[in-house]
Amino acid sequence: MVDDVHDSAHYEAEQHIEVSGHAVSISAGRDLSLFSPPQSHVSAHRPGRSSVGIPESRRGGLKLHGRHSITRYLTRCLPGHEVLAEPAQGPGSVHILYGLGGCGKTEIAWEVSQAALSSGIRVWWIHAGGQASIGGGMREIASQLGAPPPRVDEAWAGRASATDLVWQWLNDAPVPWLLVLDNADWPEYLADHDRDIASGVGWLRYPQTPRGMVVVTSRVGETSVWGPWSSKHRIGALKPADGARILLDYAGKSGTVPHEELSDAGELSRRLGGLPLALRAAGAYLRKVTHGPVFRGGKAIRSIRDYHDVLVHRFDEVRPHVDQHKLTEELELCAVHNTCEMSLTLLAERGLADARPLLGVLALMAARPIPYGAVLNCEVLSASPLFGRISESRIRLLIDALDGLTLINLGRNASAGATYGYTLTLHPLIRDVVLENQKRPDAVELRRLMIDLLADAVRDLDPDDPDCWTGWIVVAPHCAAPVLDYVRWCANERSHEDTRVPIAFDVIRKVSRFLLARSLPRQAQLFVEDCLESLPSEWRTRSDVVAVRHEYGRCLLEQGRLREAEEELAWVLGQRTLNLGGDHPYTMATRHKLARCMLEQRQWEKAEANLREILAYERGRDPDGPDTLTVWHSLVRALVGQGHLRLAEASREIGAVFEAWQRRSHPHPESLYARITAARIMLLKDEPEDALEEITELLSEYTSKDWTTRSEAAEARRLRGQCLCALGRTEEGLRDFQEVVVWQQLNLGPEHAETTATRGLLAEWS
Repeated sequence: MVDDVHDSAHYEAEQHIEVSGHAVSISAGRDLSLFSPPQSHVSAHRPGRSSVGIPESRRGGLKLHGRHSITRYLTRCLPGHEVLAEPAQGPGSVHILYGLGGCGKTEIAWEVSQAALSSGIRVWWIHAGGQASIGGGMREIASQLGAPPPRVDEAWAGRASATDLVWQWLNDAPVPWLLVLDNADWPEYLADHDRDIASGVGWLRYPQTPRGMVVVTSRVGETSVWGPWSSKHRIGALKPADGARILLDYAGKSGTVPHEELSDAGELSRRLGGLPLALRAAGAYLRKVTHGPVFRGGKAIRSIRDYHDVLVHRFDEVRPHVDQHKLTEELELCAVHNTCEMSLTLLAERGLADARPLLGVLALMAARPIPYGAVLNCEVLSASPLFGRISESRIRLLIDALDGLTLINLGRNASAGATYGYTLTLHPLIRDVVLENQKRPDAVELRRLMIDLLADAVRDLDPDDPDCWTGWIVVAPHCAAPVLDYVRWCANERSHEDTRVPIAFDVIRKVSRFLLARSLPRQAQLFVEDCLESLPSEWRTRSDVVAVRHEYGRCLLEQGRLREAEEELAWVLGQRTLNLGGDHPYTMATRHKLARCMLEQRQWEKAEANLREILAYERGRDPDGPDTLTVWHSLVRALVGQGHLRLAEASREIGAVFEAWQRRSHPHPESLYARITAARIMLLKDEPEDALEEITELLSEYTSKDWTTRSEAAEARRLRGQCLCALGRTEEGLRDFQEVVVWQQLNLGPEHAETTATRGLLAEWS
């Protein structure tokens, strides 16, 4: 379903990853009304005369904030107005404003109706929440337009079509008109008795006149419901700044306010999901308490910050019998709960009861766009006791239904491809309410299902393969904090025998590897520390935990914290040797990282001896495998470090390494890193022209492959500066050093050995 989103604080997939509480740069609504369940279509109602006038605005004369774009657009769509069509969508004469209850749909329709009145357009307003109000309102419209009373009586008695009659008169009306059908949360009430709305023969039709326009407000936005002839507009959350103004207006602070209070209002707006109804209620609450007496010793909410703090901690106190005059913040949460529950009940009545567990497992994932095509594997879902056998088409149906009721928001990122480019998001308050309502044993099964889905999603994603990084960027946020939460939950429950625990640790290990591959060792370290700190002591030597600690040692190594890295990796090596044996691939991987520690500490001979043993093992396992070639390259670096006496040998070896990488059709960052070492050898052999040519070509490849954020790219740039200086182009070389040192200070830290080395080159050549 493709929608146009107006003035919404929607959640777009930026190049960011959030792991636990740490942001890593790579980076709807509620209604106080309780909806009644739909009644069956039994007979036409014969109501008396009904009012079709515009109701009073609930804003009480206050300004409508944050909806300028949609109100301006709809105003320009009014009969006789200049229309500026939205991209890929004509102006149309039927507009569906949809979103959760309380997001401001009715206020937008009210604003447009006022503009219509000001332009001399006739306006009718019908509450479309029930059959009686719809039938009565339409009868009144027919009467006002001049339909003969006998024909009206005949139609409403069921002896003729009432829908045909009213639309005949609407289409023939000599004056421009606007019809508002408000709160059409059960669209079937607008359909003909045995037809759906999309057929266009019910109470809602496409006007066959340029003088007419219809605006519908509803919680439902599915194209299959409204038909392709309607223009659908999702009404989403307000931006924090706009929400803050609503909050302050209703709190009686419409003038200038201190910056701190304005900031608090913006944060509360964000917490309330940018929902106008919630913000109005919060503002009215604050207005009342700030104008009343202050009792000594009391703990009443007296400020926006107080309200925010109570709101954050009261999700477990929401009760349906809350007194709306005393505990407004609980009332708002209750409204979200009831809105969500009613939507899920409606889906269950339509045969979509499995939408509830699907929404439940989605709520457990991160508050980021979820690539549902990659995550919702029908085989994995079918294996869960929460679902029966479920097909791909059924999943699509459930997703469309949840989106139509705005319990989720669908998005599209064309650059991410078909598998990862189709995403969905949950509104933060919807997520909170869904999670709060999860009860055992379903809550346990939902957590296990989440782990199974995420493990399946990353099963074929190699964290070290750049071709997989597009997938990792969108999947990683859901494999980070949510999986850590699961591990903590298992640790608190002492569920060490839970079969999903090893799976969860493997996902954590892969996420850390991905962050390391993207040259984000500090963020990877924080992520792994969050995992390890929450574990009970008896889990310390589990093989899956040891695997995570291996990655932790790598995080320390890449940050230049060599003594800490050596200590951590030595402990991991001891555990792996004890549990797996000295000749296991995992044991050898840890030995390689320990040899890397020796390299970085300039222990060249010791490193060489260890690397030759590891290389012999890897060659026996996979002669041209990436692990073998990576160890081989490390060995060459150990040779280079020993000076000119070993340069000839190093030159031969790096040539062989590069040839081996070329035999592999799949590009790998390590192959470019090997070429950096080759260029360094050229420079050490006093061949700066050849080295400069090689390194310039390498930098172009880093740029073309979008690998410029890797630490090796900075190393290549520094090497180019050295070549330029050696050739007498000192000014150009210094520019390279200056830019590299800035990058290193930000990404590696000012005390990192590589940063120190670059500063040394700057001092040497300045």
